[in-house]
Amino acid sequence: MPPTSMTPGTMLAGRYRLDDLLSEQDGARFWRATDTVLARSVAVHVVASSDPRAAPVLEAARRSAGVTEPHFLRVLDCADVDGLTWVINEWGEGVSLDVMLARGTLPPMRAAWLTREVAEAIAAAHARGEYHGRLNPEAVLVTEAGAVKIIGFVVNAVFERTTTPSPYGPIGPREADVVDLAGILYAALTGRWPGVAPSGLPPAPRVGSRPMRPRQVRAGVPRTLDAICDRVLNKEASEHSMPIETAFEVAAALSDYVGDPAAVAPVDLPSMHDEPAPPDPLPLDEPTDAAVALPGSEPAPAPVADPPSPPLVDPEATMASAAMLDEIAIEFLEPEEWTPAPPPPPFEQPQDRPLFADQERRVPAGSVLPPSVSAPTQPATPPPPAEPRPDRWMFEDHEDPAEPDYRTGRRWLRLALIIVLVLAIAAASYLAYTWGRDKTQSGGSAGTSGTSPPTATVTTPAPVLTGTPIPIVGVGDFDPEGNPPRENPHQVGRAIDGNPATAWHTMVYVGDPHLGGLKSGVGLVVDLGSDHTVSSVELKLIGSPTDLELYATAPGVNDPPVELADTQRVAGFTATGTSAAIPITPTIHTRYLLIWLTKLPAVPGGFQGAIAEITVRG
Repeated sequence: MPPTSMTPGTMLAGRYRLDDLLSEQDGARFWRATDTVLARSVAVHVVASSDPRAAPVLEAARRSAGVTEPHFLRVLDCADVDGLTWVINEWGEGVSLDVMLARGTLPPMRAAWLTREVAEAIAAAHARGEYHGRLNPEAVLVTEAGAVKIIGFVVNAVFERTTTPSPYGPIGPREADVVDLAGILYAALTGRWPGVAPSGLPPAPRVGSRPMRPRQVRAGVPRTLDAICDRVLNKEASEHSMPIETAFEVAAALSDYVGDPAAVAPVDLPSMHDEPAPPDPLPLDEPTDAAVALPGSEPAPAPVADPPSPPLVDPEATMASAAMLDEIAIEFLEPEEWTPAPPPPPFEQPQDRPLFADQERRVPAGSVLPPSVSAPTQPATPPPPAEPRPDRWMFEDHEDPAEPDYRTGRRWLRLALIIVLVLAIAAASYLAYTWGRDKTQSGGSAGTSGTSPPTATVTTPAPVLTGTPIPIVGVGDFDPEGNPPRENPHQVGRAIDGNPATAWHTMVYVGDPHLGGLKSGVGLVVDLGSDHTVSSVELKLIGSPTDLELYATAPGVNDPPVELADTQRVAGFTATGTSAAIPITPTIHTRYLLIWLTKLPAVPGGFQGAIAEITVRG
């Protein structure tokens, strides 16, 4: 039975009765149905078994069923029967975010709360290696009870196979989810959509390749929420703050802003457009702590209520001055009660003493006689106490007739020794770095006359490769041994942008060119879009020498590799210059190529590799 011949009343598996056709896209249909066994509404996605999406849909349904986060509408059933492939989901009653925004934008606290709920669910999915793939305002639902539900987890990305070019360049599914999370917050605050997944909302205005900040689109957006959006959507321009790159970081940043989520959560769907009320203050006429009287003791005095606090102010407004606070306190106290507290007594000044011990034995004043006076045979009247010396800084030079003159000389001697040691350490570090760099740059010249200058770099001429360039549709960082497993993912687009002056860089590793001894390698995964016959790979690098290996996935594999074991080694290469041409004989048939760096060139402070351009030929 083709999906187009299905009508209301059709039964699936003798259990699910189709009721209302909600949408249709490229032969796939979305129905509201009734589970006749449990007497409840369910959502049904149906596609023909011959459709190329049929097998991926079943696989996506099985994967999504393993994530039990309560914000997701769960997969209840799936099957491929009688020429139909169908997936049964929970039915959610409520209003999606795009419909809510047609009424107006949300208050900032509600927008932050809503996005935080979605971010926590996406973070739980990412921890299991799953991605939503189509996270947009249409996929975020608020129920009548004020709970958040997420529609189409994993499955929608397979059904909606139509794709549009990402305004952020080639990015992986994890980063796309994070960008769309910031887009949910952005849309709730402005009514505009800046995300990767397609949406029916008006697009966010852009400056170049990046969206304008929310505060530039709509007045009144809090600076904190504006900064969270900018740290995700325009992280390369966030010079004074760290970028936000994971769903967990989005949830944590919003949790700091929201505070207690239970106090901010709406009581029902209509209250989503209402600003949460501040918590009620404690009553002033009821003590919060009860005094317990012990037998035989006098009753404790009744607690005096504190004066009421001044009203809450805008957190972005200028703080009140001390004089203003005094005026507020005076308004709430009777004149006879307004008595400023006496200042605390000053700290007792410690006895002045030198920073370093000298040959003079320090004893309390008055316990010894001057050297010119012999010890008396009878007790003598102690001299009057000396006048206390004025306070002085520890490193200041003061003339003091009671102290020997050689103390000043000792200070200058110590200072001179410290300066000499610092200069010696700096000189040794510079010589060690220069020697290591010269040795690295002269590597590979063994067997030559050895007369080349230290700054010369020996390069291997790249062979001339033939073949037609294969378009690269995506690139991603590959760091399975890292914690977290990512290596500058925001730079990966620079390796295929056609500009050799820009590059994806590894981190700087210290102590060992083999990535500091911390991991066996790191690299980039190249997506060719589908299986292609590959005959060579050309690379533009920065720095030398660089040891690298080339891996590829097996034919027919349409998922990017997660571990090195998901690929097969094709070739190894040592690039002694800034170009590497790797011929592949015999040719291979693959979709994903992995460029795996195992030894990095020296840079100031350690070792770092960089890939400026990748060209694949077939």
